[in-house]
Amino acid sequence: MSDYALLITTGVVFLSAGCIKGIVGFGLPLVAVGIMTAIVGLPTAIALLLVPAFVTNLWQGFAGAHTAILLRRFWTMFLPTVIFIWPGTLALSRVNVNYLSALLAVLLILYAIFTLTHAQFSVPQHMEKRLNPIMGTFSGLLAGLTGAFTVPGVVYLQSTQMPREQLVQAMGILFTLSTIGLALSMGSQNLLSKELGLVSLAAVVPTMIGMVLGGQIRKRISERTFRLVFLYALALLGFYILVRSVTALV
Repeated sequence: MSDYALLITTGVVFLSAGCIKGIVGFGLPLVAVGIMTAIVGLPTAIALLLVPAFVTNLWQGFAGAHTAILLRRFWTMFLPTVIFIWPGTLALSRVNVNYLSALLAVLLILYAIFTLTHAQFSVPQHMEKRLNPIMGTFSGLLAGLTGAFTVPGVVYLQSTQMPREQLVQAMGILFTLSTIGLALSMGSQNLLSKELGLVSLAAVVPTMIGMVLGGQIRKRISERTFRLVFLYALALLGFYILVRSVTALV
């Protein structure tokens, strides 16, 4: 794909992903990495995600009133997440990328099924000290392998039953720190070129435009209806990537 075609494709995909995030409040990494993986491959898709993900999640994570409380409560999760992203991204340059693409597909499908079935888990607060490092480790590894920050990190944070405002901010902190760790790790392993960095920077503009458009659309349609369509589409995208990856491996 030429540089011009990559720039146009990235702009369209991130405009769409930003619009979805503006409507339903989540989905930027899942949509952007999922679609771009089907077009340019997983390592390039992850690299293109970095700057838009950082910009859109920084304010969400650190501008709220609960930053200090959340860092004290979940630092033992956030720290392993950042640390274990490195061995996850290490696999990008050493493992057949079709295995990792298949893993991303499975995460997309599992997240869609989990949300569609309204599955709920509850973690007592006294268990968090034990579970935080475990969830952080798995979150970091999977973020490094696939560029997806949702599973199991968001599912675990939801299970702690914290108030909605704190949950939204905690997810923003997790996403922001994960993005920083991913950028540092990919840069140290020569997986993030200057050209991809510039395209990722340029993708911020369509992402922000998409979020503004999504916010306007949210006022005019049923969020529940759109969320259902989005989740079914996400599952279908996961199946497509899975079939393509398995076919390539066979």
